[in-house]
Parts: sequence; structure tokens; C-alpha cells
Amino acid sequence: MFRTLIVTSGESLRIEQNWLVVETGEKKNRVPLDDIYSIVLDNLRCTISSAAITAITGAGAHILICDDKHLPQTVVYPLHNHYRPLNVIKKQLALDEGFKAGIWQKIVQEKIKNQAKVLDLCGVSKDKVSRMCRFAGEVLPGDPGNREGIAAKWFFRALYGSSFIRHADNAINAALNYGYSVIRSAVGKTLVAYGYNCVVGLHHINESNPFNLADDLMEPLRPIVDLWVDLNSNELVNELSRDNRRELVDLINWKVLCDNKRMGLRNAIDKYVSSLTTAMERKNVDHIKIPAIIAATPCRGEEGDD
Repeated sequence: MFRTLIVTSGESLRIEQNWLVVETGEKKNRVPLDDIYSIVLDNLRCTISSAAITAITGAGAHILICDDKHLPQTVVYPLHNHYRPLNVIKKQLALDEGFKAGIWQKIVQEKIKNQAKVLDLCGVSKDKVSRMCRFAGEVLPGDPGNREGIAAKWFFRALYGSSFIRHADNAINAALNYGYSVIRSAVGKTLVAYGYNCVVGLHHINESNPFNLADDLMEPLRPIVDLWVDLNSNELVNELSRDNRRELVDLINWKVLCDNKRMGLRNAIDKYVSSLTTAMERKNVDHIKIPAIIAATPCRGEEGDD
């Protein structure tokens, strides 16, 4: 599975044998089901049958459905990829608070390190980059001092300007929200594939949030979206263009460093979740392998890349 399909017009999606057929008027495109990692339905006029949904998710892909503002609103996952999901969920529920606090400490530290890398790549002053690195060193187990929140506020203002407000209605926030949703869906899909129940978080514990665990694990990955948004901020005017949305979806292929190896983010997320399972089994947070940002470009197709 390596292809993400973005449906932007009033297409019809159906299945012919082991192929997904996308029809627009008299034009037909055919894609092998086994090649599909995810599908983004980015318009309200496309149609898809329940048989197609079943075949797509049965092949291991997931589907993102966007609203009228082109923001991902609904996600459809395959549910039966793992052979012993109850065993994994029991381990989730049995985690002691000290272990969860240690995992959260590492997640926050790596998130802040990635934020510092983004500031460095975007030409922010060395003093501000150093300040972010100090934030990372101040994180305690469970982050009782909320260094994650303090660093995030400081990071956004250093990157986008002192007047930036995270949830204001503007193009930058629209791009951030879109990119975060894409990565969140990829993390959620991988967690489900490994047998996790995403409701049961490590730090996020919102009772109305079905993706607490995905929100925990995606924190260090948010800076990848932040980096893309800053590098493309001159193109972000009123609403996201079709090209903007395609590039944000394609961040899932951005090259990162994970376990000392360069790989696409999609593969890194798989290694990240797999390493969480290893850490839980061995009760050692050092086994968790969190993706790190290494460059300000996608770096696709270079020699030595996976």
C-alpha cells in the first residue's frame, strides 16, 4: 500500500474484481486495491457504494471524507487487521501511571526537538532555537509543568509572528488543521491495525474523543505540518487550493529519521506504533522510536531512501 487517492470532482467510485474504478463522465481510472494506502473524498458530490467501502477497507486502506470547507471530517478504518486485539487492549488498560508518564515525557521532548528543528530550518534566530531546546530538557515525567503547552505557544509565535492566534479563522490555521487531520488519520489507522483501542489514551483522556491515543502519538509529528505551512505561507491566501490540499496529503510520504534510518513518514508511523508495543511488553520507554525531522523538503527518491 503506497498510493493516496484524492477525489476532488463529482466522481463515482466502484469495484471491478480487485480494482478500484474511478469514473468522471466517460473517463475511467483504474487502481489496484492493494496499491491504495488511503482515499480522500474531497468534495460532496462523489458517490461510493458500500461494496466499494468494504473492499477498500478490507484491503487495509482507510477513507477520509471532507466537509464543504475541504476539511477532513469523517474517517473510515478497517477493524479486523490484528489477530489478537483483546490482548493488546488488556495491556493498554494495565499500564501503570508511572510508565504512561514516562512515555508522555518522551513524546513531549521529541515534539519540542522537532519544533526546534523546524525553527532552525526556517531561519529563525539561533537564540530562539536554543530556547526551544531548553524547553525539551525541562520536561519531566508526565509533563506536570506543561512544557508542551508553553513551548507550543512560544513556537507558533516564533514561526508565524507574535500576533499569531492558533485557532483564528485564516488560511494558515486551515492548512494546519488539514495537515494535522491527515496525519492523525494515518496514526489512528496504524494503531487500529496493531490492535489498539484509540479511545484509551496515555495523556489525552477526553471521554468524548474516540482518538485519544492517536492524539497522543501524533504530537511529535505536528511540526512536519508546521514546517510545510511556513515554507508555503506565501501561497496561503483565503482558502486552501487543490494543490495545497494535495501537498498536505502527500506529507505522509515526507522523509524523516526513525530508529536511525531514513524513511517515508507512513513507514515511520508504523515503526513508531510497533515500537510502542515493544515498549509496553518490555516495560521500557527507551524502546519507543519517534520520527524526527531531518530536512525542509520532502526528499523523495534520493539514493538510500526506503
